[in-house]
Amino acid sequence: MNKKLLLAGLAGILSLATACKKDDPSPKPTPTPTPQPGFTIEAKTTDLLQFDTVRLSAQGAKADAKLSWVINGKEVGEGKDYAFTQPRVGRYQVSLVDKTSGEKVSKDFSVTGRFTSGAFLLNEGNFGNETGTLTYIDASKQFVLDSAYIRVNGTKLGNVCQDMTFANGKVYILSQNGPRNGGEGLLTIADAKTLEKHKVINDATLAKDQPTHIAVVHSRIYLRGNKGIYRGTEEGSFKLIPGTEKANKLRMVTIGELVIATTSTNKLLVIQDEEVKKTLTLPEGTISGIDLAPNGHLWLSYFKPSTIAKVGVSASEIKILDKHELEQSITSVGSLGWNVTSSSAFFAQGNKIYFTGQTSIIYRHDFSTGETKKVVDVQTIDKQAKMYYNSLGIDPKTGHIYYASFDDWGTYKKNVTLVLDHDGKVLLKREHVNAFPAGFYFIP
Repeated sequence: MNKKLLLAGLAGILSLATACKKDDPSPKPTPTPTPQPGFTIEAKTTDLLQFDTVRLSAQGAKADAKLSWVINGKEVGEGKDYAFTQPRVGRYQVSLVDKTSGEKVSKDFSVTGRFTSGAFLLNEGNFGNETGTLTYIDASKQFVLDSAYIRVNGTKLGNVCQDMTFANGKVYILSQNGPRNGGEGLLTIADAKTLEKHKVINDATLAKDQPTHIAVVHSRIYLRGNKGIYRGTEEGSFKLIPGTEKANKLRMVTIGELVIATTSTNKLLVIQDEEVKKTLTLPEGTISGIDLAPNGHLWLSYFKPSTIAKVGVSASEIKILDKHELEQSITSVGSLGWNVTSSSAFFAQGNKIYFTGQTSIIYRHDFSTGETKKVVDVQTIDKQAKMYYNSLGIDPKTGHIYYASFDDWGTYKKNVTLVLDHDGKVLLKREHVNAFPAGFYFIP
């Protein structure tokens, strides 16, 4: 009996030991570590703006390594160094591959919108064989980018660009002749910070009327053509606004919900939605320009006699509040008669009015004191600045003076673009970045 009990106990112990052994997990093999590449990507920064360039270099690569640079899966270069730059925003993975060993390292880069400050110079281009172009200027960084829209999108603006404006986080660029000479359309709409294309509008009826100027209020788009001012949206449906038939080939401005335009019959028009709410006929002179004034008012220039006027504007009233007569000309008509400024004869920063009278001399009139002063003759800075052609612009934030000019009609590719301080000192100078300027437009 005792012997049977002893044997049974031994069997149970052996059975339990066997069961415990089966429950124990088998020892796992130690994983072989993945060999790390013997080289790295060195870069001063991984956060860039569009068109910034950062130099990438391979550090620690073997002398016999056959190195290849790959961006988002596409091979873009070979060797130990690569200049990384991108025209469009986004995230980019840059990889460096040794084709000999198969080793690979990667680094992520972020590209964000460049066009958040500074100015654009819109160029008409040569009517016969070119399209309009857009030159970006950031004087604070000494950065100039010609043909900026083409570089971002790979497509061209319309033929003879005339005007542009900012609204709704977008930029609206108007050409007079639309898709000629390889241009893409009449009205191009792009993201204001990146210039990436949003939409292109081609309207055959509008194109026949050769639109020249644009204003945008919320979703409403106003286009000035030869027959008057049209109102539509990004979806089209442009209709002529009654009472605008004599609208001038000059910039329009917006104050709140209102669009202010001028006419060849020397009237100011105040437009709201689809209606001319108010008009004012000038008792004298010929209108040559308008611009925004402090406190929701309007600056207005006219010649014969040369005058700057401050105007109060609302949907119910237009009133000349004050005016100064000038000794210098503030005309919009050039020496050839047919050469007429289509932007404005003057531009303002606060109470300071800058104008040229279609010459190379820039004047500043201080409306607070009544004093007019010669700032500079731009031909003393560069002899190529011979032709006045929508040449002047004033940064409303800094008061810096922008000026774009060229040698002559047949030699327009000899040209210069300047940024000056308020005393005429050169802050930036570039050649070959304008082509029949349509005007300067400052990023709000």
